[in-house]
Amino acid sequence: MNPLRSRLARYLALQILFGIFVAASVVVAIILLVDFVEQSRAVGTRVDVSAFDLLVLTLLRAPLLVEETLPFIFLFGVLFALFRLNRRSELVVMRASGYSAWRIVSPAVIIALVSGILATTLLNPIGSALNAEFESRRDQLTQVQTDAPRAQPVWLRETTADGFTVISARQLEENARELVAPVFHFYTIGDSGRPDLDRRITASSAQLIAGFWTLEGAVERTPGAAPLEIGEVALPTSIDRQSLFERIRSPRGVSFWDLPGLIASAEASGLAAERFVLRWQGLLTLPLTLIAASLIAAAATLRLYRLGGAAAFALTGGAAGFLIYFVQEVLHTLGGNGTLPPLTAAWAAPLITTLLALAYIASTEDG
Repeated sequence: MNPLRSRLARYLALQILFGIFVAASVVVAIILLVDFVEQSRAVGTRVDVSAFDLLVLTLLRAPLLVEETLPFIFLFGVLFALFRLNRRSELVVMRASGYSAWRIVSPAVIIALVSGILATTLLNPIGSALNAEFESRRDQLTQVQTDAPRAQPVWLRETTADGFTVISARQLEENARELVAPVFHFYTIGDSGRPDLDRRITASSAQLIAGFWTLEGAVERTPGAAPLEIGEVALPTSIDRQSLFERIRSPRGVSFWDLPGLIASAEASGLAAERFVLRWQGLLTLPLTLIAASLIAAAATLRLYRLGGAAAFALTGGAAGFLIYFVQEVLHTLGGNGTLPPLTAAWAAPLITTLLALAYIASTEDG
């Protein structure tokens, strides 16, 4: 049976959509205002740029920022919609006519589910592409004032047939294909299971081209032997352009559709991919997160207005949303630094919140 087939269900869905639209309008306006001020401070104080350029930068960042605030948009949107219906006694009439709380909640859950899927599969890729354009434009605008980037050490690890290779370098160039002053440490695993240093190759630079590191000015050093200058040499590698991409980009700037390939490539190359796995799982949980936010809002507004305390319940629901967001951020932090598995860090908060909200609604409905 289609939950939105009846006229009353469609009416509820329209009211909820209107509430979400109002909440989205307010949140997006605040986002644009705050980010415009931030861009004015971060970019406008460094170079002479027009207000139009700052506005373009703000609009390019907006989709990803909206994606991050979607749970709050649904929380306050559903709160606003159901509280209006409650205050006008429309929920009283629905309940008196035999309309259960589950049927009242169903339109909000369906809208949250569909919106979460669309946000994950469409809004996120668009936001990631626009965020890349934002970074490019920002770099162009600030280029005249940007100091040369400081060298930051780079460490890579690659598994080989008989052991592993550890690659260190002074820095990774912006094109993400060239290492400056790299050192390749080749280790073999002996019968005892302990790694032994087999040889070391230093070079002035190493460029990643079609599955090979092309070294310039290479010098090979083997324990117990004199250094051997080998000049230019190509070393096979399983590290590809996508794996190096992990070194210089934030997970939030990678599209939902690109994350699985990036994770697989990084793991195959022996690189840490926990942050990207966490981002991938976080995007997968977005529909459930929106459902959890909608259920919290519904649970906070089912108390009949004429019984009093409805406004306090609604405020409590809003506060609960902020508390859950804080808990989710803490779990993401623990997942990002490896304390928690990414799967647990991403799914725990929305899943527990959904179950608690369902339990409360069930106790309200069935006693």
